[in-house]
Amino acid sequence: MSEAVLSKDFITVVKMLHFIDGIKVWYFVSNLDFDWKILTSRPAMKWPSLVYLASRFISIACVVSFLVGLNVTSGINCQAWISTAFALPLIELELCMVLIVIRVIAIWKCSITSISLTITALSVHSGVALYLLIGIRSFLDRGPNYKGCVVSAPRPRLIMMSVASIVVYAFLLVAMLVGLLRYRRARSFRLWHMLQRQGWIWFALAVVAELPTLILVLWNINPSINLLLQVPRVVIASIGTTTMFRVLSRFKPNDRGELVNIVRLRADSNYVSSEGTPASLPLSPPLSPPPSAGGQVKISVHTTSTSTAFSDPEIAQKQELEL
Repeated sequence: MSEAVLSKDFITVVKMLHFIDGIKVWYFVSNLDFDWKILTSRPAMKWPSLVYLASRFISIACVVSFLVGLNVTSGINCQAWISTAFALPLIELELCMVLIVIRVIAIWKCSITSISLTITALSVHSGVALYLLIGIRSFLDRGPNYKGCVVSAPRPRLIMMSVASIVVYAFLLVAMLVGLLRYRRARSFRLWHMLQRQGWIWFALAVVAELPTLILVLWNINPSINLLLQVPRVVIASIGTTTMFRVLSRFKPNDRGELVNIVRLRADSNYVSSEGTPASLPLSPPLSPPPSAGGQVKISVHTTSTSTAFSDPEIAQKQELEL
């Protein structure tokens, strides 16, 4: 297909990218308060929070890179620009997958099998993304219809990328749900149901993002239209994953009975104390607190949401319950 035809059809892709850039800027600004709390939290941030923040800031870097390449008319190396512009959303997508992989590994209590399988799946997906990036091409167009960089990518590599994403998403969902089903006694906890619900919602978003993209590439209207949904699929995955991270980081077992049941309790002569995290989903049944001389039992419950998978360092609390 000639460069003139590609340029004409690429205008549709440019309009879509400008629309997506607006959504990303709005989403970034609307959640800056949470990001600021993580940056200023004490104690120091854990690395899952760093992955989350990296995903957020790379997202806004994608906006800048696309706006630069799609709106300049001269003085730019389009091939160098497209290598950067498409590398950023692919890195953002991989970071979002890292957040899900961390969650799966934590649910499986950091078993060697879960670590090996999830890291392998993530590595395969990253390799396919790199293979796609190498094949993307761009040239500068100065025609009457569009002035800027025009992008194209090999159709087989786009198909491979979408298929790899769907397969890895499905694998991570199955691993997450099977891991949750192992906690039979934890099914009465709100946290267990929230994790299960988030898993299904995340997979539904992944299907909504990847399936139309794959169908459009298989339809093969033209090389420019094949790229129409490539960036939106990354945005959908990014928004879904980072939102899930924030919801889980803000989770607090505010129900009094659940707060007592969700941690392991240790009996003492005058009180029952425990240390645990909402993400641990303990399997042992709660212990009944022994009566005290004054007719009251003091339960000291320490909850800290700084687990390997779901870390928000600002949420560290000690709650004193008087029963």
